Amino acid sequence: MYVIDWAAKGAANYPDKTALIDLATGRELSYRAFNDRASRFAWHLRGAWGIRPGDRVAVLASNSSDYFEMLYGCAKLGAVMVCLNWRLSARENLAVLDDAGPRALVVSAEYAAAGLELRAHSAIEHAMSLGGEIAAWSDYESCLAAASGDTLEMPCRGLDEVWYLLYTSGTTGKPKGVLQTYGMAHFNGVNAMHAAKLSRDDVLLSVLPFFHTGGLNLYANPLLQCGGTVVVMKQFDPLRTIELLQQSISVMFGVPAIYLFLSQQPTFAGADFSRVRSWACGGAPIPKSLLEQYLAKGVTICFGFGMTETGPTVFLTDEATARNKIGTVGRPVTYMLTQVVDVATRRRLGPNERGELLIKGPGVTPGYWNNAAATAKAFEDGWLCSGDIAYFDTEGDYYVVDRAKDMYISGGENVYPAEVENVLFQMPEVAEAAVIGFPDERWGEVGKAIVALKPGAAIEAAAVLAFCRERLAGYKVPRHVLFVEALPRNAAGKVEKPRLRSLYGSAG
Repeated sequence: MYVIDWAAKGAANYPDKTALIDLATGRELSYRAFNDRASRFAWHLRGAWGIRPGDRVAVLASNSSDYFEMLYGCAKLGAVMVCLNWRLSARENLAVLDDAGPRALVVSAEYAAAGLELRAHSAIEHAMSLGGEIAAWSDYESCLAAASGDTLEMPCRGLDEVWYLLYTSGTTGKPKGVLQTYGMAHFNGVNAMHAAKLSRDDVLLSVLPFFHTGGLNLYANPLLQCGGTVVVMKQFDPLRTIELLQQSISVMFGVPAIYLFLSQQPTFAGADFSRVRSWACGGAPIPKSLLEQYLAKGVTICFGFGMTETGPTVFLTDEATARNKIGTVGRPVTYMLTQVVDVATRRRLGPNERGELLIKGPGVTPGYWNNAAATAKAFEDGWLCSGDIAYFDTEGDYYVVDRAKDMYISGGENVYPAEVENVLFQMPEVAEAAVIGFPDERWGEVGKAIVALKPGAAIEAAAVLAFCRERLAGYKVPRHVLFVEALPRNAAGKVEKPRLRSLYGSAG
């Protein structure tokens, strides 16, 4: 089985349909223009730089329509695009380059300093600037203009062929390059189209960063596959997002932080979101109180679950389930299989038994770039080990409780921070909250709540603990409360628990 050139197919079937709208530049690209520019990028890679199939092309750039031109241009040529995280330091990205071994680098102008450092300390042969000049580097628009205007169509690609690499954060060690194949893109597209009912008529507001699977695949790539329109926001702007959601947008996907920040804007209460037909969320547990805040506005956020290693869609609720069973991620999507096993014995568990979530299906990565050991460790009898604690109810709906590594044990009892955080979010004064394990001589570990308050709010730690005691079992109630200005988050909007544990998880 194989996949075909989605950009070329769009140009042939609906050439004048708008494929991409770039809010930062005002550029609107039809499918014909999108395919043409992707072809020109591929011609440049091949003709001017001598890039061959299998060679890696690294991109350090903020969200733009150009990003998809480069992604689909690499596909036409058979090059592997390496999506660099612009939130990392140059030193951290150098570790990625050392692992991926790219021959070429494309950098958007705002990251010029980092780009120059990367090129100086790596074996990059060719470099190009995007959206501005970097001395002695090729310029993106000039290169496209000089490239052949002939359409270059991608040969049929096998499902296991690698299209691009997405790197994990590296918080537990060496960054790992997750192989993203054409088959993963295809099956994620089909899964998303089924679960979210995506169609050619849809317009997506894309706000998540493109170096992350959520930015590329929820649901930008699926919509480009089926002929929809993707509106690209360079970086998330909550006020502008609220404006756009009241205009032409029909599909919205965000992480909990996105929905939280939207709800805190002064224009949120009076906003009319009736034009948006599909709302979805994933990436981290979402507080029940926040879901209820949107429900009060007539907005049903369908919660899902996925990983970089799963392309990413594994679960996504329908609207009825999202309303009636707040907290569930629903059942596995069309082309995914799941099971829950005991963390220690690996015995397969039944309803309402908590254990590690395992995943299998054609949307799962075949492994990690140049890292056979990590690949072998990630799989168990053909199942991907997610590292997440989950259970399913008697109706087959799943609940992802927390990351296994975030769980702590207090007095012999497992405590899942997400459950405690959901209670903290019910307090009207709380803007953000996270719970970590903290050493304790008597109990081994106890909870430490790190809380950021809403502007102008004030509350004492004793009141926070009293609130929790009324709603949680005693062993789940945090013993410590620390107030901070804001919680550290990564580019995907997730709270950086490893950083919190490093800063606040030691009694020393």
